[in-house]
Amino acid sequence: MIITPEKLNQWLDMGKSFTAVDIRPNEMIKELPLSKLNPVIADINSIPIINNDYVLICQFGIVTEGVIYEKELKNAYSLLGGAQAWDEFQLEKEDYSRWSRQTVLSEIGLEGQKKLIKAKVVIVGMGGLGCPAAQSLMAAGVGHLKIVDGDKVELSNLHRQPLYSSEDVDRMKVEVAKDKLERLNRDAVVEVSDLYLNEENGFGIINQADIVIDATDNIPTRVLIDRFSKESGTPMVYGGLFLYEGQIGVFNVNGGKGYTDLFPVSRPNKDNCSSTGMLGMLPGIIGNMQALETIKLIVGIKPNLAGKLLMYDGMNHSTQTIML
Repeated sequence: MIITPEKLNQWLDMGKSFTAVDIRPNEMIKELPLSKLNPVIADINSIPIINNDYVLICQFGIVTEGVIYEKELKNAYSLLGGAQAWDEFQLEKEDYSRWSRQTVLSEIGLEGQKKLIKAKVVIVGMGGLGCPAAQSLMAAGVGHLKIVDGDKVELSNLHRQPLYSSEDVDRMKVEVAKDKLERLNRDAVVEVSDLYLNEENGFGIINQADIVIDATDNIPTRVLIDRFSKESGTPMVYGGLFLYEGQIGVFNVNGGKGYTDLFPVSRPNKDNCSSTGMLGMLPGIIGNMQALETIKLIVGIKPNLAGKLLMYDGMNHSTQTIML
């Protein structure tokens, strides 16, 4: 069984009877003691028999889940996020335990998670790329998401746009997406604009963000996003699709090169999934890669695709990266 730091703190306030058992190595215990819990110190291989409810605690909450499962312990709870999440809750009264599987990564940690919670990301286009990107960013803890699209849900969207269902046909995409995304994280802000980005509104939309994700399917809008990205200094995470191929690029980072530096001539937008076809899995792959690059930018993880274009071939799962 799992218990969060917030719930465990409620147990303390209620005066509930339980025993905390700390199974961490001594050096970790000295570095990060468990305030308020007065735990029993035990070795992972010799956990004492306790008749009442007890909470096993390790550093990140991963080891204890395995111990409870393997030993088939009764009345035992694993503290989600472990000692790290408990300590942070005592300091800030913020429960970060839901993200314990990513805060355990050294490249992210609690400080990286706090950056994600404070970040604002704009997604232009809530179709095949925007849907998976938005889902992954919301689940990862991005605190403010603005989604921009003037389209309504169509039946033909459903095989590649997983936020929508048959009941949503003819509803505005951004309104449906807002409902679904808020269910993933009630603490996050999901802001909607049920319009198309254009010359008049584009700068104001993009200038508000830390990062803009280009999830559109037409080149004129993409060129506008690139222009406003440069003018506002907002990095642009680009994604493109054609048949079984996808592209991801991170443009305009710290004055670096942009989409129109790579594609200087705006060619006619004749090819799209309506005319050429599209398997639903490909936009899911590329959209999630856009989300990954967005998280890297927010947290400051390297290497990333800043100033690069990655090309993915879904037929043989090969990739090629071009330096701009």
